[in-house]
Amino acid sequence: MKRSRGRHLTQLLSCVCGLAIASSAAAQQAEQAASEPTTAEIVVTATRRAESLQETPLAVDVVSGQEVAKLNLFDVKEIQNVVPGLTLENGDGRSNVATLRGISFNPDSGSSDAVQVYFNEIDVDPNTFFSAIYDIGQIQVLRGPQGLFRGKVSPAGSIVIGSARPDLSKPTGYAQVAVSDLDARNFQGAASVPIIQDSLAVRGALLYDRNRGGQVKNVDGRKSYNETMSGRISLAWQPSSDFRADLVYQYLWTDVRPFRAVFGPGNQPSPNSFFPLRSGPAISLKDRLAVSEGALRFTNETHLVTLNTNYNFGWGELVFNGGYQKTRLEQQRDQDDGNAVPSYQLNQHVHTPYDLWTAEVRLQSPNDSRLNWAVAANYDYGKFNDVRVNQSNDAFFTDPDGTNFPGMTGPGPVPPQIFVFPVDVSVILPILSKSYAVSGLLGYEVVDGLTITGGLRQTWGKTTRSNRLIIPAIGLDTTDVSVIKPSALTGGASISWKINPDLNVYANYGRSFRPGVAATGVSTPLDPQYLQTPDETSDGFEVGLKSSLFDRRVTLNIAAFYQTFKNYVDFAPGLTTNSSGVPGNVDTATAPLPTFGDAISKGVEVQLGFQPSEWVDFNLNATYADAHYDNAQLYCNDYNGDGVPDSNGTPSVPGTQQVALCTRNDRIADVPKFSLSSNGEVRFGMGSLTPFVRGLLSYRPGYKSQNSNYTYRDFTKVDLFVGLRGEDRWELNLFVKNLLDQTRAQRVSQGNAQIATGALPGFELLGTIPFDSGYRVASITAPREFGATLRFNW
Repeated sequence: MKRSRGRHLTQLLSCVCGLAIASSAAAQQAEQAASEPTTAEIVVTATRRAESLQETPLAVDVVSGQEVAKLNLFDVKEIQNVVPGLTLENGDGRSNVATLRGISFNPDSGSSDAVQVYFNEIDVDPNTFFSAIYDIGQIQVLRGPQGLFRGKVSPAGSIVIGSARPDLSKPTGYAQVAVSDLDARNFQGAASVPIIQDSLAVRGALLYDRNRGGQVKNVDGRKSYNETMSGRISLAWQPSSDFRADLVYQYLWTDVRPFRAVFGPGNQPSPNSFFPLRSGPAISLKDRLAVSEGALRFTNETHLVTLNTNYNFGWGELVFNGGYQKTRLEQQRDQDDGNAVPSYQLNQHVHTPYDLWTAEVRLQSPNDSRLNWAVAANYDYGKFNDVRVNQSNDAFFTDPDGTNFPGMTGPGPVPPQIFVFPVDVSVILPILSKSYAVSGLLGYEVVDGLTITGGLRQTWGKTTRSNRLIIPAIGLDTTDVSVIKPSALTGGASISWKINPDLNVYANYGRSFRPGVAATGVSTPLDPQYLQTPDETSDGFEVGLKSSLFDRRVTLNIAAFYQTFKNYVDFAPGLTTNSSGVPGNVDTATAPLPTFGDAISKGVEVQLGFQPSEWVDFNLNATYADAHYDNAQLYCNDYNGDGVPDSNGTPSVPGTQQVALCTRNDRIADVPKFSLSSNGEVRFGMGSLTPFVRGLLSYRPGYKSQNSNYTYRDFTKVDLFVGLRGEDRWELNLFVKNLLDQTRAQRVSQGNAQIATGALPGFELLGTIPFDSGYRVASITAPREFGATLRFNW
């Protein structure tokens, strides 16, 4: 293991050194260095005001629209390759999981986002918005609690995505086509046209993307398939220098047909097998194979409207941000990912329609004021009208020694015997939520360069969830209604000292809050105590410095943070339960339950930018985040009863408990504590043509996960681009992604994929024999990919 890690570290250092050598060579080609600083100033809106990144008292990573195009980021999840410490995953084709500073968020938990996503300053659903990235103005990744400046109090951070805005003065646009050897196609373009010069303009943008996802193929020959179509139209109106309004409408359609990769020996036939068929062949990660027999398909149709206005009174600015999202999600899948029961399907269909409205009104001081103040009001409304889950929860009962019911027969040989009791389950989940917030912020530049800012936010709301469970086979039709009325006072404070134009130091504090959540989609009758979490609160501290050196050719930013969580809300998608409370018995269906427990996140983040000449750019970002539970008692799978999470062997719940409990001090999310990202470009002047070499490197070390009982290997991802640019009017680049062709598991199931069985009534003490597939389910990195991109700008 040490040799492997050393080899990959050597490869990483070789890549960095190679880029540095190329940078030096290109710098020598330059006739002379520019007399003025060459690093362009980056403007961000992290504090809801336009200000320089180097003067913003927060840890912020910025990915410009130009970088998105240059690095061929065709998937929102590829942002993590540029921003270390950020992990964006989609293991099942539907649920997008975001992790920042080691704090994870799964949309299926029902909780507020730990990492909030904003599009044009409107908070949007990451489950749908991660599906398309095109015609981007800027992406900002804000780290740490956001309660001081934004309407949603996200404890880990926010991702702020802004679409490209119409140009009021001249026609602009682009057209781009990209293809690769992995059957991937990406076509996108945009055009902006002034209707009234300097006053009214319109911009239209289109995207068509088709690819094979993670390149996973099923053993029966079916292949993964992703298709995305989206269109956006933007209208900008600026009748005077004091007022501007931007109206955007976006349509999105995605059709995802993924397969979940598995690895392991498979289930070997034996005299005690229930079926003579095996689950599948022996499979390794590099095989990229799935064994699911049923259909897997996820579709998403979304309409999104955003409106941003700003009016400058002179003494202050009035800002309005409003949005509406209408989404219809359809999910069809075979729940038996590992084919634990051959020639048998456990199908599930989930219909999720919802509508989201959001609005913010903010009155704030002008940017040039020594006194900084703002008052704001926020409103959010979410309506999940007719969420329905229909699935097969067929009960499998076992007679372990085959003697208790000799007259009964099952589909398997004797002994043992298995009996199937068909059970169809329907769950209806209407959800209605409303949230209100008012806030105030006050800051003052006490002396030149020294500014103190503080603010408070009062949030309250009401969420009503109804969970109707229908099991016709046993005549069950019950409805549980939960009403949550969260109320919290949050906010923060910061002190920033601009020592000189090139050095700024700061310290800030932020308090976050997420309301407790109720479990939804649980198809087993568990006690209420397992279905509701308490509210989550956290307190975060950050200190940092931002500096510019050598005539601003070098930027160096450093931040250190420490954050404590009370009742951190997480999610366990498939817990083995025992709703009967009879020792030795388990439910045949797993339960998706929210979990909660105390936690701590601490670490350091470093950003380094280097531009020695107009021919060279180089950036290096690194982060270390240790996010772990703090003696937390969490619901878990604990089949051997030792208090440590595991899913190996026969499914079991200790004693008469309905759900097992584990004491955890391990990492919150299955992500490494350290990560690094580096990118750069070397240009060679040849008249009107500019050849270039561009590189993107990301590195994540290996680590041992206690929760999944798996040792993840280190991953060094290198993307290279070689191309030719013509006066910024066109560019052709040839690229290779994952140059080293490393295959790594990004997320692994806790144990083998299984289908639980129940004991025959009256014979629980005899135990059960589960269907064990012999496979673990994994999300795998994409293979090496060769391709080409051609882009025209005007």
